[in-house]
Formats: sequence, structure tokens, C-alpha cells
Amino acid sequence: MHKIAVLIRQADQVLQDGLISRIDGREEKAISSIWCKRKRNMRLYFFCCLVLSLFVFLICHVVLPNKLLSVLPDHETVKSPIRSQYNLIKESFQALPQTVQTNPCDGRRVFMYDLPSKFNADLLQKCEYGVVSWLNFCYHASNDGLGQSHENVSEETSMGKGWYNTDAYMLEVIFHSRMRRYSCLTNNSEAADAFFVPYYTGIDALRYLYAIEKKNVHMDKHGADLVAWLEHNGSSRWQQYAGKDHFMVMGRTSWDFVYSDAIRGAGWGTGISHLPHIVNMSTLLIEKRPWAEHEQAVPYPTSFHPSFSELQTWINKVRNAKRPYLFAFAGGMRPTMQDTTIRTRLLIQCSKSVSCMPVDCGKLKCSHNPKPIATAFLQSEFCLQPRGDTPTRRSAFDAMIAGCIPVFFHEDSAYTQYTWHLPKDPDSYSVFISEEDVRNGLQIERLLKSYSQDRIRQMRNTISEVMPKLLYVNPYSAGKDFNVTDAFDISIAGVLQRISKLKQQLSKL
Repeated sequence: MHKIAVLIRQADQVLQDGLISRIDGREEKAISSIWCKRKRNMRLYFFCCLVLSLFVFLICHVVLPNKLLSVLPDHETVKSPIRSQYNLIKESFQALPQTVQTNPCDGRRVFMYDLPSKFNADLLQKCEYGVVSWLNFCYHASNDGLGQSHENVSEETSMGKGWYNTDAYMLEVIFHSRMRRYSCLTNNSEAADAFFVPYYTGIDALRYLYAIEKKNVHMDKHGADLVAWLEHNGSSRWQQYAGKDHFMVMGRTSWDFVYSDAIRGAGWGTGISHLPHIVNMSTLLIEKRPWAEHEQAVPYPTSFHPSFSELQTWINKVRNAKRPYLFAFAGGMRPTMQDTTIRTRLLIQCSKSVSCMPVDCGKLKCSHNPKPIATAFLQSEFCLQPRGDTPTRRSAFDAMIAGCIPVFFHEDSAYTQYTWHLPKDPDSYSVFISEEDVRNGLQIERLLKSYSQDRIRQMRNTISEVMPKLLYVNPYSAGKDFNVTDAFDISIAGVLQRISKLKQQLSKL
């Protein structure tokens, strides 16, 4: 088509030259006017030819192939030029960025049971010597389990805002409060991906664990009323998955909820963890049994519950803090301790070293006063975390919140416990020293001095990065600007993922 146009233009030029050479005057002007009109018509003609050619191309290469493909079998064994060309176009289109609208709550919907108040609210109403005759925990249960706000007196030792006198065993109350504000909470049990049972298991356990007349308390009864209620009032899904899509929080260590025939005479442990219905549910605790697949440890509640701005201010303070002490140890000598225990050996080493800052929690009452702990840990590079009554300690989280690198002496103190919240590489944020090495006389100070400042700085940066995942923020002060994932968010995401896998496994049976 291009060659034809060129030839026509050449012919026209020759004709025009010949005509004009034999015409002059007014005739020349008239012919020139006619020629211009003819030239415009020729251009319009070629433009129409071009449009027609494009239309034919589209018909042959797009419309007809789609019509033909509708009657062709859709198998990879079918080979044709039309299908090959169609597949090429289809693949190119699929490679383009797609904007698919999805619901942020897909796979995250949780139905929370409206349990009778005797399972939660009534227990808090009895906080003043009602659950146990000698215990008043009303101050600890205030502010939805965060406790009373901690006011700083001295600016010199000020820790900033966001600190509370939080009890380590208020996890159930804190979690229940956060669940009420969970963005994907649903009232439709049929649409739920998981079910939350807001039973204050640990608080109710107090009357079994600390009753003065334990012989009048039937340990087998702990949790029996809850199981009976779920059997009669639970959703249809309770029967469908036998409770495996349900989860609950137990705000104590797992050892408070188990017993064995060999040690039951000692009178400890409520036994609720042995109930079949409870075993089927996923359980979040501050310390788990490493072999119990349905249990998962989540961080102890610390005393720091910041807003977003308070968190950023604190992290900057942690990173820039001057730390005159190499290591610290928060604890106290107990009357029942022997000189051979790891805890005693560490206390002795700390007391003899000018590089160690000891914190005697027996005198300072550290459990409900965050100031002495935070002050000591903020001035130390490392914090010793031996096993206590159980493998884990809240002190480990107090240390990391202050940017103090934890030193563990048993894997069950952290590595096998908080797998959802802590980095996968233990060496990136902690130091491990075996208990056997301590018994054999290893000097803690000498080993910790072998760590370079660059290595210490890297470990502290890692701790600063994961710090929000170890905190339970205050939902009232955090506000809409808090766009950081905290310990509650990680726990919910983890339990939803676990329940999803369990349901997939059950569907294959």
C-alpha cells in the first residue's frame, strides 16, 4: 500500500508539471485550485483505506479467534495457531498488575462467646478477698488488667509515660479487653474462622491453688462448669470440629493447671488441662509445656503499655542509654535455696563483681513496681535469666523492654516457648550458657566481656525491632496512630493460623 501511494504521488507530480508548463495566467490559477481539491480527496481516500485495513486486522486476529475458541476443547493437548496466539495474549494480560479487592477480615473472623458472668466478670467483682480469703487483687485488675498508672516523681530517673503497676497474671483480663476491640470480631458464628472462650481460668484457679482448706476443694471440678456450658450452648461448630477451632487464654504457667497421680497428694495443680474438651482447644499461656502441641506461650504482661509516640520515645532512650554495668541480676535469695542451685551461684557471682548490678526483689517488691527493674536493666548490657520456680520469668521481658540482652541458662526459658514473638535465631538477641557450665565454675563476667561493642549493638538493635511484639499496648492511649503490631496481634495471628491448619487436616479425614 505504501508503494502504491508513492507511485501515485510521482505520477501526479509529472502530470502537474506537464500541465502547468503549458498553461499560464488565469488558467494556471484555476487548474491549481482544482488540483488542490483533488489532492485533499486523495488523502481522505488513503485515510479511509488505512482505517478499513485496521478494522480487517482486528476482525481476523481478535474477534474470530475468540469465537472459535468458544467451541474448541480447553485442553493442553490441543495445538493450533489460533489457540497459541490466544494463550500468548492471555498470559501477557495475566502478567499485568491486578487490582483485586479483598476483605481484610477474610480468614480472621473471630466469634467471642458471651459466657455467663460467673466465668469472668463476677470473678473480678470478688477481687477483694472474695476469690481467696487473704488476697485482694482489685488494684491489679483495674484499667482492664493493666493495673494502676505508675506516676514518675523524679525527672532524673523518669521512665516516661505509659507505665503501669501491672501484675504478671492479669493476661486473661488484658486479652479479653483487647478482644472486645478486635477489628474482625463477628456476631455470626457460621462465618467465624475461630472461636474465643473468655474464661478467666487463672483467676478462677486461685480458689483451687490457694484455698486454706484444700480438702474441701475438689480439684476435678475446675473447668467442669465451662465444659458443660459449651456442650449445651456452644455453636454447631463445637460439635463439627470437637472444639479444635476454639481457643482460650490461661494467665498462669501450664504447671498450675496440670497434675499427675504421682504428685497430686502435694496439692498443686487444678487439673483443668486434662479435660478432653480443653485439650482440643488451642491454649495461650505465659508458659507452656514444650511437648503439649495445643499450648502456646505468649509474652508475660510487662508494666509498659505505651501509645505510639511513647513507644518511639522509649525505643530511642533504650538505644542511647549509657550502661555503666556489664550485667545485672534481679532476684532474691530464698530460704529453701541450696548453695548448689544455679540461681544461688549466679547471685554469688553478681555480688562479688563490681560489673554487676544486683536488684533484691525480696526487699523492693519488684512484681508491682516497675521502677527499680527498669532503672537497673536500663543501665546494664546483659541481664541474667536463670530458671525460678518454673523455666520462664517475667524478668526476661522486663529486660528486653529495657534493651538489656537476656542471658538464658535453659532452652525452655524462652527458645521453646515464645516461638511466635521472638526471632528464630536465638543468637541474634540473647546469650545462652548451659547450667552445666555454671556448675563447673564458668565465670559469667569473663564470658560476657568477650562480646564486642559492635556485637552488643547489633543484638540490642534486634531487640528494639521486636520490642512492640513483646508489649500489650493500652487500647485507650494507643489511638488510631498506633500502626505497630503488638503481642496481642501476633498471638491472634498465630492462633488463627494454627486453627486453619487443624481444620484443613480434619477436612481430609
